[in-house]
Amino acid sequence: MANDTIDQDASDTLAAVARLLRHAAVRAWAQAEADGPRSHLHLLGLGIHTASCQAVAMLPADADLKGHPPAQDDVAQLLRAAEELTRSIPVLDQTAGISPLVVAICDLVREATP
Repeated sequence: MANDTIDQDASDTLAAVARLLRHAAVRAWAQAEADGPRSHLHLLGLGIHTASCQAVAMLPADADLKGHPPAQDDVAQLLRAAEELTRSIPVLDQTAGISPLVVAICDLVREATP
């Protein structure tokens, strides 16, 4: 369900959040693969991917999700960066789904931080 009424600033920020989350999921899965089948990072990567999908679902259909890959590769840093970006997105009717996304990201930050 794409959101065509979200303003451009919120859309750009949310797209950046989605990109950070996608990169964090890929990094978590890469680390999980190296750690082996019992790694907790498999489930963490799935949770991050789910949060990324939540962010994408709030975006307009034509949102730019490519962008430049983030410089950092640390999963916890990527999650913290995504959480920080969400702080600038206003909670309005058009961005009503942001609150559950922020909660999900905060939970993921807690899980990723030793």
